[in-house]
Amino acid sequence: MAEVTIGVPVYNGEDQLEECLDCLVRQTFPDTEILLFDNASTDRTQAIAERFAAQDSRIRYTRRPENVGAVKNFITPLELATTPYFMWRAHDDISALDYVEKLVAALKRSPSAALATGTIQFERPNGRPTRDYVPSIPTGRGLSSILKLMFGSHAGWYYGIWKTDTLRPLIGKVWTEFPYAWASDHLTLYPLLLDQQVTAAPDTKFIQRVTPKAHGPRTGQRQPIPELLELRREFLKCCDAMVDDRAFNPFTKLAIKAANRLYVGKRVYPMKKIIKRTLFRY
Repeated sequence: MAEVTIGVPVYNGEDQLEECLDCLVRQTFPDTEILLFDNASTDRTQAIAERFAAQDSRIRYTRRPENVGAVKNFITPLELATTPYFMWRAHDDISALDYVEKLVAALKRSPSAALATGTIQFERPNGRPTRDYVPSIPTGRGLSSILKLMFGSHAGWYYGIWKTDTLRPLIGKVWTEFPYAWASDHLTLYPLLLDQQVTAAPDTKFIQRVTPKAHGPRTGQRQPIPELLELRREFLKCCDAMVDDRAFNPFTKLAIKAANRLYVGKRVYPMKKIIKRTLFRY
């Protein structure tokens, strides 16, 4: 029986899907199932997926008859997972072949953790890698360690291995209270940072390709300032509410909420850039 479900949502991924699936089927940890959901692609995605599914029984390929939107296609593998551990893999990302094995081992060594991550490396469109982002997980407990974890966290941690029973209700809560794709990854990570439920295997690597997206501040198509301000407000409101949900003492709650005012600028959009854009218009 599989221990890890790997969810692979894809739409028109013919350019990099083959490399992604090859990486997953060659992982040194064999006890996986790969739920591949094709959001009605119009390119060669179906042919590539069917070929891999025919060669490896761990791949369960589902082609949707019509596009159901990126969010539903993304969440469905998690909804169907019955394994204790879950991981997402974007069709254009790869990792070291021991990535799953070492992250599962890290979780088993740290029973209180709900997420394991490795070292993160971005790969630019021209194929050039950036520097490695090596996870630094504080060993202590309390306010100082929480703040270090918050500001040392990385969006790539989202593509680590989660305990399924922790992730599933968390995703439901995040998408109900913060129905925006932008920064939802950081908001999903946030409660685990507060609870210090992250562990790491720095000696394995996740390679996240930086590819142009259809929407969002990083595409070069700037979002309107009112939308950015709304994103900041809603993100901050959710973070503060998660702090209030925890049994921190009053000083710790106040300190974390104060830090949230800086955190939102790093995880959503900096207020300084919004001010500059506003002034530049006049």
